[in-house]
Amino acid sequence: MRQINNGYPYFACMNIMRKQDAWLLCALAIMASCGSAKNGGKSGSAVAGTWQAEPIKIDGDCTDWPSPYPNYDAKAKIAYATSNDAENLYITIQTGDPLTQIKMLKQGMSVAIDTGGRKDATFAINYPLQNTDDLAELFAQSEAQNSGSPTLSRQFEQKLKKSLDGANQYALEGFGTCSGGYMISQEAPCGIRIKAAVDEYKQLVWEAVIPMKALYGHNITANAAGRAISVCYAIKGFKAPSTKGDNSSMPMNNNMGRQGGMAGGGMNSMPMGASTVSKSGGPLAHLYESTKTWKFFSLAGPGK
Repeated sequence: MRQINNGYPYFACMNIMRKQDAWLLCALAIMASCGSAKNGGKSGSAVAGTWQAEPIKIDGDCTDWPSPYPNYDAKAKIAYATSNDAENLYITIQTGDPLTQIKMLKQGMSVAIDTGGRKDATFAINYPLQNTDDLAELFAQSEAQNSGSPTLSRQFEQKLKKSLDGANQYALEGFGTCSGGYMISQEAPCGIRIKAAVDEYKQLVWEAVIPMKALYGHNITANAAGRAISVCYAIKGFKAPSTKGDNSSMPMNNNMGRQGGMAGGGMNSMPMGASTVSKSGGPLAHLYESTKTWKFFSLAGPGK
């Protein structure tokens, strides 16, 4: 698969331009790669897969899934789950962490699949895509003017949902003629469907269904139960400021002061210490962390 400098597949960008005339997405869609044929790693400890007795409705509602989700990555701050039936693979993640939600909407997320059960992803769904939206309004003026600890806007949930509504395109990689860019309201020709929403508990829920035919060329049979497969959830962090007081890489712009931003007005005048914006600590540290969460499991058969 040919790669451009930012790691985003060349053919996916070309297809987006041809199908959606959205050249800007190609320039901005810098995804956190889960791996490639050149650097695929060994598989992890596989767990038995879960058979999905009833098809899951892809609507951004987690009520079709186990509660709580059976898997959790404390570093990435996401819960996740997978299941399958003979015709489809179902994938979901859930996060109630505001900084993780901001990263997903601003920096984008990639969910990759290795049908060999290793860290050598062949297929990927990129959604949300990285974008240039200013998310400054998601933060509010700190009550403690000199604390250096930014707080979320009181309308954070409402504004988060609005931002998610604007994330209306996705890109597929590795799916042959199905690869390319689509509107989120579209079902891809190979039957892939994706949806994300913020639920009543302020959890961002991401769901996708991928037909087995898109992965293997056919539905699975009883003989295929136990076949190794792995899924990677990659979320890209923001670039950390290189020096104290350098906030140019923050997910906001210098108009924050005019938009009700954090204490002190614009970003360059914020009374934040170096620890606040460093990778090693502070309330915003998680914004600068890129994470990759792998799940290694086996396809389930009926009744498993």
